[in-house]
Amino acid sequence: MAQAKVTAGNGTPQENMDQLAEQMSVLRNDIAAISKSLADLGGSTKDAAMQSAREAAAELRQKGEKQLHQAQDRAEELGQQAADAVRQQPAAAVGLAVGVGFLLGFLTGRK
Repeated sequence: MAQAKVTAGNGTPQENMDQLAEQMSVLRNDIAAISKSLADLGGSTKDAAMQSAREAAAELRQKGEKQLHQAQDRAEELGQQAADAVRQQPAAAVGLAVGVGFLLGFLTGRK
């Protein structure tokens, strides 16, 4: 930042006023430069934060999709295992279904 030469009281009142006006002009320019720097910093910080948020959202979306696919695969596998168990032991499957039905009916019918 620019610095103005300070010489208070060394000259006529008009010279002192001129120096003061020059110093105020330098100060205005410095404040304008600081304001521009802060605006630029704020803009770049905002852009960086937005980009970081976008990347984090994309990463979370990918992880969620991966977990969803894994859960679907696991559900299909368990369904296939259940179907195989029913095919191999149909009497046990029917007995189990009757038992579970009786238990649920007993629990929901009782008040």
